[in-house]
Amino acid sequence: MHGGGGSAVAIPVNVKDVEQVLRPWVGSLLLSSSTLASDIAYVLMEYAPYRHTLAQLRDCVAHDLLTGLNRVTGGSMTVVQDNYKTRRLTLRDMEWITDDVMGVVFESLTVFSANFSKLNDYALHEESLAAMRVLYQKYRAFFTDEQYAFLVRMIKSIYPVERYAMWLQG
Repeated sequence: MHGGGGSAVAIPVNVKDVEQVLRPWVGSLLLSSSTLASDIAYVLMEYAPYRHTLAQLRDCVAHDLLTGLNRVTGGSMTVVQDNYKTRRLTLRDMEWITDDVMGVVFESLTVFSANFSKLNDYALHEESLAAMRVLYQKYRAFFTDEQYAFLVRMIKSIYPVERYAMWLQG
């Protein structure tokens, strides 16, 4: 997915959306002093559903986030967050940051059955909270009541409450 010819933009991604997702993790200082957000937005924009799976895109995002953060932190993986606390990003943090960034793509997908199938499959096989969030928020009509309740139970049993408290009802 890196490089390649001048293909048409398949996913409409805004750098500001990527910045918004990254800011709580890496802080405004790092975002304003590096090209990390635009680099990651470019990877997302290159995604073409007919050429790549969501898992392949996630792998590219994970790789570019890790190498980009490693580069801009001088290898320390330590960032200054907007509350002025320093934080050393762990591998688990990197998985969650990657998933949050993937949420930008999931948000931009048109709500219809083919995307529901793709997103549902991804959520189940890749344990993606971002995919589950978008399914929960935008694809309610595609679930039976039992399936929807199961989705909510899965989210609550897998993730710490602070990861879903802002958007999960009940």
